[in-house]
Amino acid sequence: MGNSSRRRRDQRRAQTRATRAPHGDADDDAQAVQQQIIGLIELAARFAVSAPRSAGPRIVHLNELGATAPVPQLDPAALVVDQCLSRIRVAWEHGWQPQDLVHAARRRTSAASARWIARAVLVEADRTDASTRAPRPWVEQLEALASRHDHAGGPDGLLPPRGRAAVQEWTAALVAMTFLNELPRSQILVPPPSQWGTEQRVSFAAPRSGGRHDKTLTKIRALLAKAESTEFAAEAEAFTAKAQDLMTRHSIDEALVADEQGGPVDVLGVRVLIHHPYAMEKASLLHVVAEANRTRAVWNDFASSATLVGVPTDVAQVEMLFTSTLVQATRAMTRAGEESHGVDRSSSFRKAFLIAYAHRIGERLTSSSDDAVATYGSDLVPVFQRQEEAISGEVERLFPRITSGSSRRRQLDLRGWEAGTRAADAAVLPAGAVES
Repeated sequence: MGNSSRRRRDQRRAQTRATRAPHGDADDDAQAVQQQIIGLIELAARFAVSAPRSAGPRIVHLNELGATAPVPQLDPAALVVDQCLSRIRVAWEHGWQPQDLVHAARRRTSAASARWIARAVLVEADRTDASTRAPRPWVEQLEALASRHDHAGGPDGLLPPRGRAAVQEWTAALVAMTFLNELPRSQILVPPPSQWGTEQRVSFAAPRSGGRHDKTLTKIRALLAKAESTEFAAEAEAFTAKAQDLMTRHSIDEALVADEQGGPVDVLGVRVLIHHPYAMEKASLLHVVAEANRTRAVWNDFASSATLVGVPTDVAQVEMLFTSTLVQATRAMTRAGEESHGVDRSSSFRKAFLIAYAHRIGERLTSSSDDAVATYGSDLVPVFQRQEEAISGEVERLFPRITSGSSRRRQLDLRGWEAGTRAADAAVLPAGAVES
């Protein structure tokens, strides 16, 4: 009999002894057997991450143990699911949110494991009745995940127990488990589950709604939608420029009203998920859009996301303008590749294109914003100063060990840089090109 077969026989016998021993001895035996199984799960997980094709025999062994497990506590599949759901609950308390977690999993694991984590998030949400207890932003994220992922079957649907899980299911679950076990802390931007339904709540600012505010945002969205949809550069540039002008004036009006009412400056933190490829280049576009609108953007490379910190009105408007300018940049970049018959579709060209686009967009947005600010005079100076102090304080609280990006020069594709600059010039013109 081989060593592998002997170990499997011994573990099955240990499982049987754990159920037949007297109560006290049975508990001790069950814990000992469970620890052995956990060790086997960890070994299989290491193979699933680093050498998936070699994980098969370990997974077969885990299925054999599950098929003969006398109780769920000794079923490897149930142990993995419980471990993952437990780690997800810890992740919420450490600042992660549903869509953040799934997005980071897509970046750091496989597509199958990211889908597995999305389904596990929904199973955990069902267990805790999150849809009726969580803050609205959290519920909206769960609804977005539920629209794309089926989580029927509960925990058993994640990883079928009693030796019925396929090798592919095991591999996805084991990679997901490793990711969750190694997950770093994030920043708490909305109340975590431990604070739901309690009187002691952390103060989180939220965008104001109603009346003139909603009408202005509707007008801004309409301008940006027109800029994204038109095929004519002159129209796109006019619509985008007017949107920035309207955003600045709306933000200033909101700041003056809040200042007259007194009280502390409300500051909001929101995460923006940046998709690959060219995530860093896209993040640079978000940075310049945020900077032109008095908002800070902090990049998290692990999660492939940026945290916007600013007053609620500015944060909401930055999200809208970033989405629109990214759509315009992507369309212009694709068109440049088509017009060159594929010559300008290289990674180096596209990176240079996006960096140049962000650089020029930042200049044009800042100019448009400054023109609008100038019409209000010196009364804005103390108002903006108080906002900046509040925003800086919140950034320091959320990111006590923040570092600046490297200033090291990069070699960029000249054709991509020139094309990106031309596209940015076509996206934005000085404010006032369209009448409000």
